[in-house]
Amino acid sequence: MSNIYLSICIPTNGRLEILKKTLDSIFINCEVSFSDFEVVISDNSTDNMLEELLTSYKEFPNIVYNKTTSEGFLNSVNALNMGKGLFLKLHNNYTIFKKGGLKQIISFIKNEKINKPVTFFTNGVLKNSNSKNFETFDSFTSELSYWNTWSTGFSIWKEDLEKYSQKDLNKMFPHTSLLLRQNDKKNFIINNESIFINQEVSQKGGYNLFKTFGVDYLSMMDELQKKAIISPTTFNKIKNDLFNNFFVEWYFNTKIKNNNYTYDLTDIKGSIKEYYSIKEYYYLIFLSYFLSFKMLLYRVINFLRK
Repeated sequence: MSNIYLSICIPTNGRLEILKKTLDSIFINCEVSFSDFEVVISDNSTDNMLEELLTSYKEFPNIVYNKTTSEGFLNSVNALNMGKGLFLKLHNNYTIFKKGGLKQIISFIKNEKINKPVTFFTNGVLKNSNSKNFETFDSFTSELSYWNTWSTGFSIWKEDLEKYSQKDLNKMFPHTSLLLRQNDKKNFIINNESIFINQEVSQKGGYNLFKTFGVDYLSMMDELQKKAIISPTTFNKIKNDLFNNFFVEWYFNTKIKNNNYTYDLTDIKGSIKEYYSIKEYYYLIFLSYFLSFKMLLYRVINFLRK
């Protein structure tokens, strides 16, 4: 049996400079014993550039590297399966650990290793508390809302990864599929401590953003509602949160501001209409332009103050 507490599981495809900053945040001035954790990297790129980069980290004994042909986001599952630690933490290659963050997670694992609750890290985005316990999957899911799609927030105990089926995982949200399959457990925790910083990634995208979240993701949650695993109230809360806090911002970023992303924006109306009304689609556009106006007004006010 492994004595490693934590496996930091990083699926990656390129972004070498981004990944290097992430690795440096883990290893430079590390505040925990190297024997307590490992970093596993699952690489589905088509070149050998990452292997060359990792030669500069050969002094560290706890980096595990694997070249894989896992497709797309399913590389996340490959990274998790590589981990030998008691607790497996999925980690985006662009997510830096804050000072003391790694120590916080390992301390958390040591405190919870008996009960092994389902745990999700929200990094302060919920604005509620540092940590919150739940006795039901429904209340946990309601509080977590659509953040259950965030890769860096996902974690799973090694014994649970081996217990729950990995068949027919959603190809866009395989980690969310694994999270939802643990609905029969008795203890759930949202750890809302601020532990990470996300690096800005240019050219982010490569998939149909509004279909993936407006159709594929909500279909997953709707299926749970139909099976009475989550309540209609929880499902509707997720729908509303997704609309107001995700779709409005991303319509603004991709259609109005036209940031440097590569998302497929085909048939946004059709994707939104799958679970929302046509009125809500046009309301989404209105809110996105209103957001643009507010940001412009904010810049003007700041300019005048100067």
